[in-house]
Amino acid sequence: MRFYARKNRIFIIGSILLLLFAVVTEWLCAESDKSVMEDGKFRMSFSRESGFYEEPFQLEMTAGAGTIYYTLDGSIPTQESAKYEAPILIADATQKENTYSMRTDISVAFDREAVEKMSIEEPFPGYETPNYKIDKATVIRAALYDAQGQCRDAKTATYFVGFSDKEGYDGISTLSIVTDPANLFDYETGIYVSGKEYDDYVNEYRNQGIYIFREAYWSQWLANYKNRGIKWERKAVCQFFDATGEPVFEQECGIRIHGTSTRAYNPKSLNLYARKEYDGNKVFEADLFGTGYQPSAMTVFQGGNDVRTKAKDWLVSTAIKDLNVSALNYRPCVMFLNGEYWGVYWICEKYDARYLEYYYGVNKDNLIMVKALELAEGEEEDYKYYGNMVKFCSESDLTKDENYDKVCRMIDMESYIDYMAVMLYSARTIDWPSENYACWRVKKEEDGVYGDGKWRWMVFDMNSYGFYPELDSISWAMSNDDMFKNLMTNDTFKSQLISRIEELSDTVFEAEAMEKKLDDYRSFMAEAMRENDRRFYNDDSLASFDREIEELKDFFYKRKICLEPILNSYRAKP
Repeated sequence: MRFYARKNRIFIIGSILLLLFAVVTEWLCAESDKSVMEDGKFRMSFSRESGFYEEPFQLEMTAGAGTIYYTLDGSIPTQESAKYEAPILIADATQKENTYSMRTDISVAFDREAVEKMSIEEPFPGYETPNYKIDKATVIRAALYDAQGQCRDAKTATYFVGFSDKEGYDGISTLSIVTDPANLFDYETGIYVSGKEYDDYVNEYRNQGIYIFREAYWSQWLANYKNRGIKWERKAVCQFFDATGEPVFEQECGIRIHGTSTRAYNPKSLNLYARKEYDGNKVFEADLFGTGYQPSAMTVFQGGNDVRTKAKDWLVSTAIKDLNVSALNYRPCVMFLNGEYWGVYWICEKYDARYLEYYYGVNKDNLIMVKALELAEGEEEDYKYYGNMVKFCSESDLTKDENYDKVCRMIDMESYIDYMAVMLYSARTIDWPSENYACWRVKKEEDGVYGDGKWRWMVFDMNSYGFYPELDSISWAMSNDDMFKNLMTNDTFKSQLISRIEELSDTVFEAEAMEKKLDDYRSFMAEAMRENDRRFYNDDSLASFDREIEELKDFFYKRKICLEPILNSYRAKP
């Protein structure tokens, strides 16, 4: 990991410079002559603000001087774009032809023949382009140019007309993301498509008859959307509206593709980044989660592997909110991408230094966070603190009290036990505990409850649990995690862990309580999910949604019964 960080330092610096150059170039009109703008001559205004409207209206765009050019497809207006000369009719845009939603290069899984031939471990997911005209909003992007051809002002607006009569929007927030289509769909640089990276991958490996591991899983095939880092961040305008249609925030930000294997899915999760270089804001200036927290980064989460219910992450996070672990806050929304309906998502927080500073009262410049075995916060040399902790916990004789006492001085044992109890009870498998594992501590001790320098644990990516109620998850974890395996040799730890799992089975994960949560979820989300499934699978039956909700209920009813003899067997072991 340290070698990786050193190796990429130059690349990261170069990528940042490229991003800054792109921002200055693409949005030159946002950097207008301040003295000119202040006198109002080159200020542009719209007669209606972004939002929801019952009836069509005529949109007027005005400015004291200059010429207004505009686009309707999300692209940046130039002097080659349409010139504004008269009011524009803004009406329900749904009957316009589908555009971006008809693309089949946004996932390699649209190539059914290749998936069925090559992806022997991962079946065809059933993606379809919509066979109907999906809901649409009208996106207006306007730019004001002076006589010398300099862009003086720019504005983006999104209008939803007649949505009170549409299905799937009751009680749920709306997110509009507008960006130049090339940012998403360009063959070489688009972040949302398979693009050149996929074609190069096919030419290099598949056409030469070379078999490599990832061939068995279509979600692992290389593509543009598999790329990470700031080089693959694109500028966008995000507008968020609450469930009543009232605006919550409008902000320029950076967008990236989020996830690992799910980057290949349709749709994809996005990360949003507030940056001073975009519009002067270092945070998203809104209390989206009712906690007062204004994040600098968020995820627009499509459900991960839980694509047909999107319930699992939210369900666990809300259930464990009072435990001694970090849990993210979630808020449901529907998303429109350049004016086209793009499905159901969760807006959720991201674990970072700002998150820890706000919720735990620690200094954000004095933090170490390790996520998926890589350093996520801190300096390069700080990884040694994590490595030393894991080494001691994994290799020391923990049957000796003095060694176990030292472990308890290194980690917050209540946090670790709560974390393991949650993961073990929920039967989390697949990419855990080898991945999707996170913990944090302050580097130097400071005042406050959480300034003691102990490691604490963070729950995230909980969309791959609940499949096997009979699973001996303790054995699974011990076979994949040397630290946990060694801790289980200590009788005190083992006893406390087993007792905590049993306690959670009667409280946090009590079956009737989980059933009620899922019933409430279904009542609230069913119509939104019906539209989501219609959009991506041409299936409005809710059959998959209902079946998987029932399977999840069944898991919690069976899990306690199945786990009891497993826990007793470990309790009896010396």
